[in-house]
Amino acid sequence: MIISYINGEWKEPGSLCQAIGIFKENFHKTVSVVGGGGKTTVIRRLMDECRNVEIPCAVSTTTHIQKCDAGYFLGKPSVEMFRQIMIKYGVVWMGRETTDGKLASFQEEYLKEISREPGVLLLEADGAKRLPVKTPAEHEPVICEQTDIVLNVYGMSAVGKKLKEGCFRVKETGKILGKTEEDILCPEDIVTLAVSQSAGRKYVTDDMEYQVILNQADTKEQKKMAVELAEEIVKQLSDRHADSMECPGQIRRVHVVSDLIPLKERW
Repeated sequence: MIISYINGEWKEPGSLCQAIGIFKENFHKTVSVVGGGGKTTVIRRLMDECRNVEIPCAVSTTTHIQKCDAGYFLGKPSVEMFRQIMIKYGVVWMGRETTDGKLASFQEEYLKEISREPGVLLLEADGAKRLPVKTPAEHEPVICEQTDIVLNVYGMSAVGKKLKEGCFRVKETGKILGKTEEDILCPEDIVTLAVSQSAGRKYVTDDMEYQVILNQADTKEQKKMAVELAEEIVKQLSDRHADSMECPGQIRRVHVVSDLIPLKERW
């Protein structure tokens, strides 16, 4: 399921790519994915959609990301090898292998070079230890300056749980919400985090599109809740920018999603 609240209207885009604004006739973008609640799942869905419509797509990280054993994996920062893999597979999953079985970022200059190649560059720019909600520490997230779109992901499964059970960086989350680790995460807390420049919008600049993905809306109750939160997030962000001469599109897109990758295909 993918439904999107765009410019005050609910729409059912044909794909996640279309929802966030990646089209075959306009696909040259760098997308940084932050937050929790399924960042890698979002990235994989976008990559698969790009591949299906023959949009060149590269996946990497500015922090860490899961390792990929497919033929399109690139473990060395080589532009020539990147181009060869892209020609053969249409996608590239790249990063420096670490001792814990994950991938770390290549050097910033290499990512800048790759961002100039034709296609979409998807970057996992945050870590959340597989928890559904993330509030960044002082050094997080790691959003590169060439980013066009920032996707901030929240997992609806965290609502109704104690902060210590559903949130990564509990101390930082509690500070913003005025709660302790034993307190319950309420629906309105997702809104507070999503619009905060100390949380969801941290390091998002004026020339970057900011969009929110409310993932794991798996039940009727979670979907209804996510729909209400999406409208409130847009309202609050729109109110904050009401006096601005520029009305960037980033304040008018929130997506409610579930089952982006079939369970049997998840890593």
